[in-house]
Amino acid sequence: MEECVFCKIVEGKLPCFKIFENEHVLGFADINPISRGHCLVIPKAHSENLMEIPAEDLFAVNQAAKDISLAMKESLGAAGIACIQLNGRQVNQVVMH
Repeated sequence: MEECVFCKIVEGKLPCFKIFENEHVLGFADINPISRGHCLVIPKAHSENLMEIPAEDLFAVNQAAKDISLAMKESLGAAGIACIQLNGRQVNQVVMH
């Protein structure tokens, strides 16, 4: 496995602007946001893609995404929320986590 930048963020070896954190999930602001409120919601345990993530972590990520979406809708006045997941370099997944 190549070094994973998201694992380093989870471990506290690299900084991030945390938006959400619990036992299974970390949500943080994207360093190159494409829109206001752009954030990443990742499992703390390394899983390269949707096909590899354990069900418990997948549920936790989706629940966190819902909670963050509701908070952003209220705090930023967002009219809508886009939740996008990329799985594989062929579809431009940049960090294999």
